This record gives sequence, structure tokens and C-alpha cells, in this order.
Amino acid sequence: MDLNTEIFYFINNDLNNPVFNAILPNFTHLGGLTFLAILFLILFVITRQNIFNTRKYYGLVKTIVLAIIIMFCITSVLKLAFHLPRPYMVLDNVNLPPTSFGVSKTADPNSFPSGHSATTAAVVTVIVLKAKEYYEKYQLAIIIMILFLVVIAFSRIYIGMHFPFDVLIGALIGILSGVLAVKILKE
Repeated sequence: MDLNTEIFYFINNDLNNPVFNAILPNFTHLGGLTFLAILFLILFVITRQNIFNTRKYYGLVKTIVLAIIIMFCITSVLKLAFHLPRPYMVLDNVNLPPTSFGVSKTADPNSFPSGHSATTAAVVTVIVLKAKEYYEKYQLAIIIMILFLVVIAFSRIYIGMHFPFDVLIGALIGILSGVLAVKILKE
């Protein structure tokens, strides 16, 4: 067994417990492209139109939307190029805890790279790089965002959707996308 599989089994099987089974399968969806893209597109419109006096966050939200677009392009190309199957498709004894949305299995058979980790890392990277400009308690915002990323990435392995390498590369793609978006839209 390789290290990637050993770490997967440690997280997916050895750490299996009722608390994680209740929380992580549902929490993991907060890091998905669909959820975060819709959220930040709505925030883009709200901040652009200055609804609720939010115009000061427009630059931040615009940068996050660009980071998500960059990340999506990169991960889509890699998923199509590599076609690596998800752990539950190739391994025995994979824990697939049910979610409130149904079974954990997905229609997308491609595991590499983790889109949830990439999307979350892109958003988190932009917020971390720009937090000082927007938040008084920016250090707290940074800690919360990094913890959010770690839990999303961990959850993707825990629920049997990704190998650790998928999550690691996804997070690196997200970080790169966030940094690139900040550089492109530097104000």
C-alpha cells in the first residue's frame, strides 16, 4: 500500500466516529464550487450595487470571483486530463457516511484534483491576503478561514471522495488561483 492510500484509510476508517459522521458529510458541501460560486456571485451583485452599504467589500468579492474562475479552469482541465477514480471506486472498505443530501457518492467519477479543496483554498487565500484591508480583527478572520479550509479538505478524505494527494493538489491550485487573482486585480 502506498502512503496516499495509507493516509486515506487512516482518516476514512481509523478516525471514523459518530461525531464526524454527523458533522463532516454535511459540512463538506460548504466548500463546493456550486455553493461558493453562487454565494460570491450574489455577494458580487450586492456589493457592486452597494446594497446594505457593502460597496467597500466589492474589490474583495470581485477578487474572490476571479480566483474561483481561475481555479475552475485549472481543475477542469486536470480532471479531464487525468481521469483518476475516487477512492470508493477502487478501494475496499471505504466509509461513505450518508449526508442530509443523500448518499455521499457523486456523479463525477474524477477524484483528481479535489474541486472542493481548490475552491475553498482559492476563497481563503484571497481573504487571507486581503484581510488586513477589510477587517479590524483580521488575524481572527485569517485563523477562521484557515480552519475552514483544513476542515473542508479533511472532510473530503473522511467521506471517501478523495485521496490525500487529490486534496493537497486541489488546495495548492486554489492557493495559486487566489494569489494570481490578487495580483491581477491589485488596486
